[in-house]
Order: sequence, then structure tokens, then C-alpha cells
Amino acid sequence: MDSIHWAINWVQTHIPPWLFITVVIHFAILGTVAYLILLERKVASWVQDRIGPNRVGPYGLLQPIADGLKFILKEDYRPRGVDKILFTGAPLVMIIVIILSVVTLPWGGTKESTAHWDVASYIGAETSGDLAVQAQEADSPVNKQAIALAKEHLPVGDAVVEGAPIHVQSVGRPDGTYEVNVELTYRYPFQITSLNTGVLLILALLSLAVYGVVIGGWASNNKYSFLGGLRATANMISYEIPMGLAVLCIVVMFGTLDLNEMSARQAQYWAGVIPAWNVFCQPITFLLFLICIHAEANRAPFDLAEAEQELVGGYHTEYSAMRFALFFLAEYAGMITTSAICAAMFFGGWHFPGLDRLVCWIVNITTHTNAWVDATNPAVTNSLAVCIVRSLVIFTKTLLIIFVFMWVRWSLPRVRFDQLMMIAWKALIPLSLALLMATAIVVYFFPGDPAAGVAIPGKQALGLLIANGVVLAVAMILSLLVPSSYETNRPVPVPGSRYRRTPLPASPRKVPAAV
Repeated sequence: MDSIHWAINWVQTHIPPWLFITVVIHFAILGTVAYLILLERKVASWVQDRIGPNRVGPYGLLQPIADGLKFILKEDYRPRGVDKILFTGAPLVMIIVIILSVVTLPWGGTKESTAHWDVASYIGAETSGDLAVQAQEADSPVNKQAIALAKEHLPVGDAVVEGAPIHVQSVGRPDGTYEVNVELTYRYPFQITSLNTGVLLILALLSLAVYGVVIGGWASNNKYSFLGGLRATANMISYEIPMGLAVLCIVVMFGTLDLNEMSARQAQYWAGVIPAWNVFCQPITFLLFLICIHAEANRAPFDLAEAEQELVGGYHTEYSAMRFALFFLAEYAGMITTSAICAAMFFGGWHFPGLDRLVCWIVNITTHTNAWVDATNPAVTNSLAVCIVRSLVIFTKTLLIIFVFMWVRWSLPRVRFDQLMMIAWKALIPLSLALLMATAIVVYFFPGDPAAGVAIPGKQALGLLIANGVVLAVAMILSLLVPSSYETNRPVPVPGSRYRRTPLPASPRKVPAAV
């Protein structure tokens, strides 16, 4: 048991937690990407009333492995006249950018831990009894030096909790030397990295993915691929604006770009019952953001960059084997990232009502430890089990939003490219601007507490809900009053044609009576 405790303490003091989180998260996302392809095909079969893949493995669970082997063994075809470097680099740009975009996603709140260090060898107290005795005095230089040295050895940097007890103790050894043990309590976010500009960094990285599409379309030396790249550029320019304005609505409410803090401030309740999730006070903003992330991920009905009826296959027409697979995987990984952002901003992130307390109760009963969640700041917990369960919660919410992606794909037809632009510039951008102005007005008259772990006030939430309803009502009225300068699919007269006018409505066809 002593060796186990020593190993655990060594890992805590020498290996940063973000390294473990990085490895687990990236392997989990890459594995999920593979099985999202199976889920896509199963959802398609469910919508179309058929079975779907069910031959490779039980219930088709090994189908992603078979698909991967097919891509690996397929001929790596490259047409004549392509730019070899850019042709290969385009899918790499997309997959690298998408993988980097998960670095600031919040997975489990904030973990509080306690670690121990023997700093005797650093301060020269291993042979001097006087120094060891002085280390126990709170204001002595040796004590301060011991604490500073322990902070330097924190695997997450200087993350000591303000006001937390810091214990310094000297212990004599049989050989006459001394140990100077420092016990520090520190906190670290249960995510790869914590940045004040987290959501801004993710959106900036996701916007770079369009460069992979454009470079791939141009380097293919194919007019259809080139048109697909141009469409992707116009799509990105159009839908990045309303998506950014929707994010600004949430930023104005909380005064921060940190996704972990956004999730923590939603881990509260209005009237003691209703979860303080932003989807309940900003429903129109959520729908607008959901539409924009469909366009951001090039998903139907906004997948004009790869419309097979018009562009054969779009920007990846000339790609095959693993180059095509990287484009495919980047699309699904982008769906995971954007869905996780949506869950963190509108559905409380890792929060699920009552689950944290239930996990703490189970941990206390089974392990006889003191697992807890901070009542003043619900993001903070000392239990690793709570952080892991929280990660499963936000992962489940992400999968549910991805299911909506797939449901929409097999339910709505693809819009024309001019309709795609009209939806963005004539509908979503004005609506998002109105929502941002309404949010700013409500926050100004009903300000909230910017402290960590404090939800927005109930009056502000009710005001935001009413403002969303007013903006939607005004938009619907204006859409009826403003004359439309665009007639969809209007008939064009063709001189000399025998079809000068439509023969409808046709007269009912006479069916001969049965003999």
C-alpha cells in the first residue's frame, strides 16, 4: 500500500493532469468519429425504414473498422495536373485544425487536490536541525522558501487556492537528517487548457478549416472542385457572422469567453427547480446558433460545397483513399466540437440536475471518503469520480446534438446556393443583430453578479426570454409587411415554345367503366 501511495503522489507531483486529459479526450474523440459514421448510417436507415449495416460484427458494430480498412487498402489515386503538395496538404490542414479546436472544451468543472513535497534538499534542511525547526514557523524565511519551492513543483503551475491551508512540517530521520514536508491544496480545470478566450479560440480555429476546403478544391485542377471551394468560402463568410453574434449574446450575459465559467454559472437553479441553462432564456439564440453550426460543418441542408447533383462531389471529387478519409473524419470531428460548444453554452455543459450530489453520496458510501461539491461554486469538487461523470454528461449532450445533425440531413432537402445566401444575409444576420441589442438592453437594466458559480438573476432570465419572443414576433410581422423582391422558381416565358402556359389545373381523367 505504501508503494501505491508513493506512486500516486509521484504522478500527482510530476505529471500534469492536462496530459492525461489530453490523451483520453483525443482518443475518445477519434474513436467517436469512427462510430459516428456507423450512427449516421443507422439514422439514415431508421428514417428510410430499412435496417442499415448489420453484417460486419454483431449489429454492425465492426463496420467502422471495415470502412477504415477499405480506405487504407484503396488505390491512392491522384489525377494528372494537380498541385501535389497542396493536394496532400489540404486534408491535413482540416484534420489538424479540427483536432486543435478541442483544447478549451470544458469536460468536468474544476478538480481540487492536495499534494505533498519534501523540500528539505532544496533549502538545505536535511542536515540542519535549526532550519527544519524554523520551517515550521509561519513567518520564517525558511517557511516561505519551502512554500515557494513547493509551488514551483506544482504540475499545473501556481494554482494554489486562495485562503487554503498550507502546512509545513519537519520530521527527523534516524540518521539525524530532517524532512521538510509541505502540503498544498491546489485546483486545476478538468480540461486540456483553460483560457479566458476559450470560445473565441475555438471559433477562430474552426474558421481556418475552410482553408482546407478551398486549397483542396483549387489544387485538384477540376472546375467542379474549384466551384465547391468557392461555395465553401461564401458559406463561411455568411454564416460566421450570425454565429459570432449568437456567441456574443452569451458573452454579454456572463462577461467572459471562458467556456468552463459559462458552464459553472449554469450549474444553478431558478426558483430552486429550473436549471439555469441558457436555452431556457435564449431559445431563439440557440436555434440561430444551431442553424449556423450546420452551415459551419457543411452539413445538409447547407452542404452546397459538395452537392453531388451539381458538382459531382464538390471539393473532394478528385480525392480517394486516406486523403478522402481525412476530409470525411474532419467533418465529423467538427460536428463533435461545434456540438460540444453548443452544449456548453446553452445546455449547462457538464451540469445535470442532482447528479453531482448522487455521485458524491455513492463515493462516500463505497470508499468511506469525503467527496464533496462546493456549494458556493458548483464547478469545484474534490472527487475525480464526479469529474468523470460530468465528462460523460457533456459527452452525452454532444451526441444528442449530433443526432439532430443527422436527423436534419435525412429530413430536409438541400437548398439552392442563392437561397443559402439569402437565408444568411436577409434573415439570420438581422435577427442575430436584434437579439444582441435586446440582450444588451436586458443585461443593462437587470445586471447580474459576475462572480464565479453565480447564475444570472431570475429577472434577467425572464427579461431575456421575453426579449427573444418580442424579437421573433417583430421579425415575423416584418417578413409579412416587407414586399419580397424575389420570386422563387418563377416561370420564365420561352418564345416559340409550345409550352406557353401550364395546362394545370388538369381536368379529371375519365376512367372507363368496368365491363
